[in-house]
Amino acid sequence: MKQFATATAATALIALLAASAPARAEDCETVVTALTEAVAIATKNFETTMDELKQIMSQGAADDKKKSTVKNLFCSASGEVLGASRATRAAAGACGEAQKSALAQFDKSIKEMETAIDGTCK
Repeated sequence: MKQFATATAATALIALLAASAPARAEDCETVVTALTEAVAIATKNFETTMDELKQIMSQGAADDKKKSTVKNLFCSASGEVLGASRATRAAAGACGEAQKSALAQFDKSIKEMETAIDGTCK
């Protein structure tokens, strides 16, 4: 669920960026709009995948094939959220330099997500 929390943090950071865009506002606004869509899609895909995984795991004993399927689906969806989060962070660094505390918190969230994914998906 840390991935979902990070996606939520990404959405909040995007809103913050939109409100504080600097002189290159048009460029930042375009990027922020695209990232808002990317984060929304990644989050929806993650939620859908988690629902699918719950269904798969509720269907009897978990053999090696089922465990592999669950792991692969989880890692794929988590990677999508992580990618969208990293892209958001990159834009935040360029468009919202004044938001140091939000950026630091977002960096921490991304690191936590990377650690959780690495533990499962390597």
